[in-house]
Amino acid sequence: MRNVMTIFRRDLAAYFTSPIGYIFMIVFVTISVGLYITSFFTFPVADMRPFFANFPIMFCVFIPAVTMRVWAEDRKDNTWEMLLTFPMKAWELVLGKFAATLAFFAITLSATFTIPVMISVLGNPDIGPIVSGYLGSLLLGAYFLSIGIFFSGFFKDQILAFVVTLLTCFSIFLLGTNFIAAYLDDVFTGLGTTLSELVGLSSHFATFTRGVIEIADVLYFVAWTGIFLLLNALYIDGRNRRGVRIIFSGAVAVCLAIGFLANWLIADTSLGRFDMTEGNIFTVSDASKNILKKVDTPVQVKLYITPKGQMPTGMTSLERDITDKLDELRVASGGNLQYSVINLEVSEAISSAEISADDEAAESDEEVLEKRLLDKGVEPFPVEAMSENQITSKLVYSSIGVAYKDKQEEILPQIMPQSLLELEYRLVSTIYKLTREKDPVVALVAPKEAVNIAPEMRRIFQQIGRPVPQSEDPYDILERFLDYEKYEIRRVDLTSVSTMPEEYDTLVVINPRAFNERQRWEVNRALLAGKSVVMAVQTYEWSYQATSTGTSLNSREETPQVNELLQAYGLGVDEDFLMDINHVPLRVQSSANPLASLFGGGHTVNLPMHMLINNASMDQDTSITSRLSAVFYLWGTALTIDEEKLHELGLEAKTLMYTSDGAWKWPKEVPLTSASFERPSAGEGPYPLMVLVTGQFPDAFEGQERPAWPVADPRSGQFPPPSPPAEGPAGEITPAPGKLILIGCSEMFRKDFLQAGNLDLFINSIDAVTLGDDLINVRGRKPIDRLIDTPSSGTRQMWKFVNYVLASTAIALVGISVAMLRRRSRDAYTMAYLSAEE
Repeated sequence: MRNVMTIFRRDLAAYFTSPIGYIFMIVFVTISVGLYITSFFTFPVADMRPFFANFPIMFCVFIPAVTMRVWAEDRKDNTWEMLLTFPMKAWELVLGKFAATLAFFAITLSATFTIPVMISVLGNPDIGPIVSGYLGSLLLGAYFLSIGIFFSGFFKDQILAFVVTLLTCFSIFLLGTNFIAAYLDDVFTGLGTTLSELVGLSSHFATFTRGVIEIADVLYFVAWTGIFLLLNALYIDGRNRRGVRIIFSGAVAVCLAIGFLANWLIADTSLGRFDMTEGNIFTVSDASKNILKKVDTPVQVKLYITPKGQMPTGMTSLERDITDKLDELRVASGGNLQYSVINLEVSEAISSAEISADDEAAESDEEVLEKRLLDKGVEPFPVEAMSENQITSKLVYSSIGVAYKDKQEEILPQIMPQSLLELEYRLVSTIYKLTREKDPVVALVAPKEAVNIAPEMRRIFQQIGRPVPQSEDPYDILERFLDYEKYEIRRVDLTSVSTMPEEYDTLVVINPRAFNERQRWEVNRALLAGKSVVMAVQTYEWSYQATSTGTSLNSREETPQVNELLQAYGLGVDEDFLMDINHVPLRVQSSANPLASLFGGGHTVNLPMHMLINNASMDQDTSITSRLSAVFYLWGTALTIDEEKLHELGLEAKTLMYTSDGAWKWPKEVPLTSASFERPSAGEGPYPLMVLVTGQFPDAFEGQERPAWPVADPRSGQFPPPSPPAEGPAGEITPAPGKLILIGCSEMFRKDFLQAGNLDLFINSIDAVTLGDDLINVRGRKPIDRLIDTPSSGTRQMWKFVNYVLASTAIALVGISVAMLRRRSRDAYTMAYLSAEE
């Protein structure tokens, strides 16, 4: 390896003995970092996937600039023949030059270290995808470097070597994109898909950016890098031999054929992988294994999917991706999961129109099977496909059926590439719900609201023939989602005519309003008996009105009247206004325009009461919150937690969610001014927002009689309401440890403001206190948006300076220092030479 190191030191030094190397590094760092920073502070997320996503295109331009001089400069300066007369083998020359260019590229890549440092300081990034992303970038760079060195040996002109390398790298990159592959498939069926699998690099590189190191992807880059280096060595070694062109052309054909064959063999195969993500989210979870191994009878899973050849280009690998996940689950289940694949083609009978009774006899077996599956819920669905240079719609099958014993087969419809991350949860949760003895019962207490319809809107409803709504259920999505998750829902008003069900597992109270003593007694009884209770409380709401001078704000105080009960447990809901520097704008409808709700009109209000709670402000050791990206905590308040009383009662409290350090409160008795919405010089937070309390709850009504249901006052001009029905004595209960989740916000669960993170928080809370942690841990097996607390203006400017100026300045200073040292060394040599002459 001595000869390799000699060439390595010579070529690497050449990059740093001229300004070109430093200029290249500064330009690359400035552009790559600048593209990322430009959008980073608009919506800061501790995620470097967008940073790495720019690399394939950037490398197509910058790497040819690095390699164009490797051989071309030697040929231009007539040092080519002298270099080849050295007692070195061709492969030593090639390997030395490649190692030098790779070292220079690695140094340049490492100069982008300011990005991972920045997001680590500001947020809580997943280090695994960052490490694998840099590894994938290094392998991709090595691949393109080998191509550049290969073509540099053909030309004396560096510009020509640059252009040819650039076109080759761009072609390889574009062949791996779905757009080009779909276009080629439209020209010649299967051409684009085949070239994408054999040549394209996009899918291989994307795996690294997700945080997964696939052995097959590593082999792809290593193999093609080795092929181009081997061809370069063969070309150099046989430069002056007779018949070298024929021999070299044959070698190129053989090497490319071997490369294509190797890619084809590993295209549909997983040779092993390393999951670098936090929590190994791309690996079957322990929670899934626990659920599957508890199944007493094997579960039958059927994949109903359109054949690969009839799938749109972007979905040709879907069957392989699904069966890979099914194989993992089959192995993890210890044989409790078995699967089969049923390929279905969309027949004309399904895609065009219904078949009449007279035509049923003429149907083929495939059509009969397809119609039976259609009745069972296996339906084709439209996806976009390119046809004749146009985007068209095509019907395809991609559904999964799950059967257990004699129960009806559950169908998971529309399994798409973008939903593969949720496939494990959808499958395991379906199996879990099919195999349990009975569905858990949830008693849901959530108010419905009367609707005040303006006269103009009433006329519009009447003109279009729709009934004028009298009431609205702002929480109906929660009820539907619980039903989708196979909970048995008992919706009650907690009144004399809508009482608690006799049997239930969990009590969910959303936005309690003016809770009376009897309602508090019912909640206390549930906790005393060891039931689980989830309570989301709202103490005030805001209304916004657009005016000629701005936006008018009006607050409406809610009266949940639950603190009388919560204080018995050492808890409470604060009544002061809560604000946070982490907030998002809210689009509200304008009441001045009655048609706004129909046509999407409204105005945007950005106030600190629209709090966004990031993952960094959530408990990472609890399954309920550990895998949530963010929660929209709208108009919520803080909680009060009396640690001494909790300890005295023997209750264990764990805060699951906080505000940021930059939160503050404004007393409700003090009138609001513009200064109320400005952050204090020093943040007052964090404040607790969500708490989980477990243990034996005390009886807050000990020694008291059961309160009677209140009698409502009669409205003016109406008959008095009936008296509550007579009740028997309250049954005896056996005290048992219970669970209480308390949240200081219920607006976050209204359908008008319900977001993905809020819905995940809701169902996670229900699952945790009702079923345990296994199902939540499976649901959390997906990447999360690691949002960063909104940095101050000074912090933003500092990090922009660090990324834009510091790294580039450091590179420039190193270059200047090296130049000065070389000049000083050269002057010293000249002076010594002149002294010797004298």
